[in-house]
Amino acid sequence: MVPLLLSALLALGSTVPAVARESPSTGDRWSPIDPTTILSQAAVTPDPLLPAGTFRTASYSIRTLPWDRLPFNGLSLMRLVPLSNSDEDGIAWKVVNGRNYYHPGNIADEGIRYVDSYVRTGNPAYLDFAKVRADKLRELGITRNGALFIPYRFDYPSERLRAPWYSAYSQGFALSLFVRLYRVTGDPQYLKGAQALFRSFRQLGPGTNPWVAYVLRGELWFELYPSSRPTHVMNGFNFAVLALWDYERLTRDPAATQLLQGALSTIRRNAGRYRVPGEVSLYDLVHRTQHRHYHNIVIWQLRDLSVISRDPYFGGLANVLEADGS
Repeated sequence: MVPLLLSALLALGSTVPAVARESPSTGDRWSPIDPTTILSQAAVTPDPLLPAGTFRTASYSIRTLPWDRLPFNGLSLMRLVPLSNSDEDGIAWKVVNGRNYYHPGNIADEGIRYVDSYVRTGNPAYLDFAKVRADKLRELGITRNGALFIPYRFDYPSERLRAPWYSAYSQGFALSLFVRLYRVTGDPQYLKGAQALFRSFRQLGPGTNPWVAYVLRGELWFELYPSSRPTHVMNGFNFAVLALWDYERLTRDPAATQLLQGALSTIRRNAGRYRVPGEVSLYDLVHRTQHRHYHNIVIWQLRDLSVISRDPYFGGLANVLEADGS
């Protein structure tokens, strides 16, 4: 498949199209602290590197982006009116088998967008909503060996997961939320939360419990569904990579750089395996299901990976997948 994929990349071009993002309003009154400025202020104790040879790593020159170019930013402003099925803090429930549960990934995703809505408008209500979601994630979380894990409290039988279970997808979203709250507020509690969430990616499974990351044949994988049969869901992996990038750019912790370079190496070597020529891409590598919604998510994720890694391969593959699904 690799030679065919490379031919397709060459035929379609490997430039990375600009991703359409809503421009900040002219009424913006506030800007987040630049990560290079924060770096001199943050009391970050670097984590030790994992042993050399634990997994393959790349050697990308990682790029720093301005706030309005960060993944997930520049979307429509968040609503300030809670949904009807929400708790007393306005956090929406997920209904599973007729019961209400918190969904850590959704909570963190909303929090990230509330932070961006605050940056773009200056309306403190958005920041309050983001802080409420960070507080809820901390309340839900458990700490293991210095790492913060946020559990799902409902079973997921199709992936052989019984509650409580954990996900690199939601761990990643929560990590980005705490990083961005720290950038906005300078409050050290959010830096400490980010450090604890980052450590959840360092506790490699499946021999440890809980876990969201593990090494298979020398490759570092982040699992949306860390079960006895990990399925390598591509969009969940990429969300975790983008969160690690957020943290690495904030702290420049060599341990974060190591994980980020390992993850980029993995997706660079495996992204082509998800392609189905002329069709939407595979959701995962075990069930091999196809979903247009996630296919479209992977396309913009690959373009963001191309930007942050400076590797045109990811942008070229995004173009190929876009053509496949058209």
